[in-house]
Amino acid sequence: MALGVALLLWQRPWQGSSDPVVQIPADASAALAEQFRRLSDADTEASFVAAAGAQDAAKEFAQRAWRARAALGASDVSLRYVTGGDITDRSDGSTVADVEVTWSAGSEAGFDESTTRTSSVAFRVAPQPDGRFSIVSAAPRTGALPLWLAGAVAVERSSGAVVIRVDGGDPDLPVESMAAVARAAVLDQVPGTAGEVTFVSPRTQDQTAQIVGQPVDKITQIAAVTTRLDGREGSSEDTVIVLNPTVFSTMDRRAAQVVVSHEATHLLTDAVGTRAESWVVEGFADFVALHDDTAPLSVSAGQVLAQVKADGPPERLPSAADFDAGKHGLGAVYESAWLVFRLLAERFDDAAVVAFYREVLSGAPLGSALDRSFGISVDQLTSQWRTYLKKSASIVS
Repeated sequence: MALGVALLLWQRPWQGSSDPVVQIPADASAALAEQFRRLSDADTEASFVAAAGAQDAAKEFAQRAWRARAALGASDVSLRYVTGGDITDRSDGSTVADVEVTWSAGSEAGFDESTTRTSSVAFRVAPQPDGRFSIVSAAPRTGALPLWLAGAVAVERSSGAVVIRVDGGDPDLPVESMAAVARAAVLDQVPGTAGEVTFVSPRTQDQTAQIVGQPVDKITQIAAVTTRLDGREGSSEDTVIVLNPTVFSTMDRRAAQVVVSHEATHLLTDAVGTRAESWVVEGFADFVALHDDTAPLSVSAGQVLAQVKADGPPERLPSAADFDAGKHGLGAVYESAWLVFRLLAERFDDAAVVAFYREVLSGAPLGSALDRSFGISVDQLTSQWRTYLKKSASIVS
């Protein structure tokens, strides 16, 4: 029995490999700092791969990251070791090193070349017999993961749109054609908007969460997120629409197009980072996306109207907290915001609706913008909206 136990321990079947576990060297911090310096200094794919370590997983990871950098036109890449890597946390002997990653994106992907992006990244590293490490994967420590570390990247450009696929993206989603429809819808409803629409199409929901810098459970209800690249402040050129393939896979083509057009409205009207009322930002995006939609209210607003039938209309307009991505019933909140704009569009022309949106987006107080655009107060709008919800619910079967 003792021999059997000893043999089992020597073989370590739970490691999935016959390679013995290598101990982390005493000078792990110095070794990692030097290794990440070598990665920063690498100016060819071969030197970058060599600096990543000897394991096959490290070579594959480095090759993929280097080619993703090239696809995005990344430059001025720096990986500065910060801490960690000195205590193993897995049975295979690997550990995590925290690294500050800075880089600049290129115009190949439609980004602002003048902006330097900084992210805190946790690299999975495995000690080697020669005292160095193999760098085998990366995950965000805080914030968003640099796009070139998320997987294999391919950049596709068409008129007015850029599509960045990560590990092939969602192969069943015709992002390019949907982007063209979305851009046309925004330009039609909001004259004077310009620029490209950039979509990031990841292969998995986990990749989406890492790219936008959110826990997975915060995006499970979200089909797409419009955000700054790496979650940083920057110019509108750095704004991207990141798709969530898990949610998109459950949507029909119409619903998916509505989402894409909604997010394109955020991007092309520079709504990312605004302090404007959330219901105005989100409701207007659906106003554009659904402007020419022919689906009945039971489809486009079925969730909120069902709630109104059961419990009556909300007492107030949606707050920023109501749009929390982790909350139950998020779809009904978005529908209720859209119905504010549907109400306004039925009583006023589109030009007045767009002028109101632009004024609020520019920082005008909500009450002042409502008065100047429509001659009503917030209380009057709320009352009219509640009546509109009740009437709409009464005619929906």
